[in-house]
Amino acid sequence: MNRTHSYYATIVSIKPSGENNFSVTVLSKELGISYATLYGGPKSKLKSLVSLWNSGIIYLYENPDKKQSKITDFDVKNFHESFSKNLFKTYAANLAAELAIKTKCAGSNEECYKIISGFLDGMELCSEEQSRLGLIRFLWRFIGLLGVQPDVKHCNMCSCNLENSYYNDLNNIFYCENCVRERTESLGNSVNAGHLYKLQKEAINYLDSITNLSPKEVRNIVISKESYEEIRIIMFKMLENSIGQKINTINTGVGIL
Repeated sequence: MNRTHSYYATIVSIKPSGENNFSVTVLSKELGISYATLYGGPKSKLKSLVSLWNSGIIYLYENPDKKQSKITDFDVKNFHESFSKNLFKTYAANLAAELAIKTKCAGSNEECYKIISGFLDGMELCSEEQSRLGLIRFLWRFIGLLGVQPDVKHCNMCSCNLENSYYNDLNNIFYCENCVRERTESLGNSVNAGHLYKLQKEAINYLDSITNLSPKEVRNIVISKESYEEIRIIMFKMLENSIGQKINTINTGVGIL
């Protein structure tokens, strides 16, 4: 029985375990999220290779008796060096990792690895401003992977084409401006207070573009700060509601993400 296996993977978390060892969280398309132990002190050659956000071929020795995996080697192909120099990129990468861990890769290891590795590699090549839009694109695709991506083209009540619209985070649906006005007038001004978030046509069009255009085409689209902020707010609402729990990175990264 072969106890040594290798995968192309990304290191998404490293925590001390005991005096000289580390518990490592690994993301791969074969296993999704998996855990392994890195033995040895901080001066070991392997510790310098098994660093946060490094990607490459990881070699694991499986011990079936202890039900543990041990990292025996790591052939690093991509270092993502800019993350340690930029706070936004650090938080954005942590958010992607937290989502993968908490959702168990949204039930699709291969697709989850594909969109997360693409997001991390893209940030490495981009400025912070470009990475912020990259985070929006990643989150919208991850929401799609979770199966909770709402229709952004049509009003949920009257089916008209959406322009200026409102997102209802209670039901995860979009309404047109007319339907919101009519519903508010008929049921009272307090209806769904605090649960409606307005989006401009530009924001709606950008989300639709992420879904229907190629990644290369979407990267060439620039949106206003107002539209970016509108999208960012509803993305975080969608994710926390769909997961059913607070997302630590979002809550600790207020003012950064």
